[in-house]
Amino acid sequence: MQWRQLRSAHKNLPNMKRRWLLLLPIALVATPAVAAPKAITPGIGSIYSAPIGSEALAISGKNSIFLRNTENQSADIEITALDQGQNPVWSRLIDSGVDEIGTAISIDPLGNIWVSGASALPIASESTTPTVGIDNPDNVLIEAAGGLRTDMTNIGLWKISAAGELLATFQYAVPVIPTINSMSVTNSGLSMVGVLENKAFLLTATTSGVFGKITYIGTTKTELNTVIRNSDGSSTIYGSSAETIAGKKPAGIRDGLLVKVSKTGAISSILRSSANKGLRSWITGDATYLASGPVITGKNIETAITKFTSKFAPVWTLRLPSTGASQILSANGNSYLALTSRGSIPGIAQWKPAKPSLIVLTFDSKGVIKAATALPGLVKPLSLHFSATRGVTGLAAASDGTVSIFTLVSR
Repeated sequence: MQWRQLRSAHKNLPNMKRRWLLLLPIALVATPAVAAPKAITPGIGSIYSAPIGSEALAISGKNSIFLRNTENQSADIEITALDQGQNPVWSRLIDSGVDEIGTAISIDPLGNIWVSGASALPIASESTTPTVGIDNPDNVLIEAAGGLRTDMTNIGLWKISAAGELLATFQYAVPVIPTINSMSVTNSGLSMVGVLENKAFLLTATTSGVFGKITYIGTTKTELNTVIRNSDGSSTIYGSSAETIAGKKPAGIRDGLLVKVSKTGAISSILRSSANKGLRSWITGDATYLASGPVITGKNIETAITKFTSKFAPVWTLRLPSTGASQILSANGNSYLALTSRGSIPGIAQWKPAKPSLIVLTFDSKGVIKAATALPGLVKPLSLHFSATRGVTGLAAASDGTVSIFTLVSR
């Protein structure tokens, strides 16, 4: 079944984010982050079980919003809200009767939850007049034949209220099954990036469901991992590329790619981050131009975190031994990096994991590490979020694939 193939592909993406997640990383000419002035002993964060099968997390008010894909009579999307005590608040099943799968989730300024992914069109039932006479001598009523299942050749977009009510469903027809890697929603509308016809693309829409035109950026040699929607309708995109984009040629085997696309779909700014004979990728980035991702040179794998200006000029940067998996967050004047660490970290005391382990580092505005939080038993960060009531919250996976929610505050 095609939805199973798409779901499997999504889970194996390094976020396409996922195919490069354990691979690519980053190199820049920038002011190095200053070493911590004194050794910091990691604190221990709090870990809570997430709903089984959770694939993505968002924070809406005091609630944690989890996304998972399920298989019933068709492929469906389940959205579940838990309060701060991990108690169920509401659950919403998106089931149109045909296949749909969600791969990205975002919260708008009003607290509404937006989910994007792939969907099929509902099939209209055929009406059949019973046939009687010589061809039907027993006057048997012949039931209408059910329609065949359609392919998920639509970009699906669903809007859910903070209370769990499905407010709207929008669809955008495309030639083949799409994959949405990331979505961002602001008052100016929505931006989505992903893969279509084996090419990286950007698609925008209004919050009333009016879609723009698809903008392709590069070919199969380019990946767009994270998109940030700006207030003027433009989009900032973090990814990687092994081909020439907007006249900028690759300097490494694969470069990290930072692109700004105008409201009209034109590339207005571009920066390539390269490693000599190496592989790099920006896996995640945010609206403050903080980015992270893997850097691979030979057998060496690191995670790079870099703070840029709005003009794409690097302010500070740091590289740390890792598996390449990471997530970032800017909040309260700090920068946060969650990474799968595989070695000691300068300035962090008593940290030399025997096997890859999750740690969250807190940086000040100058790139100095000011705190560290260990999350025992967790390995791969999936997302980082912030709310006034919860502080820094994230979703991460253990080595056995189970998923948990964590906070930086000790129990």
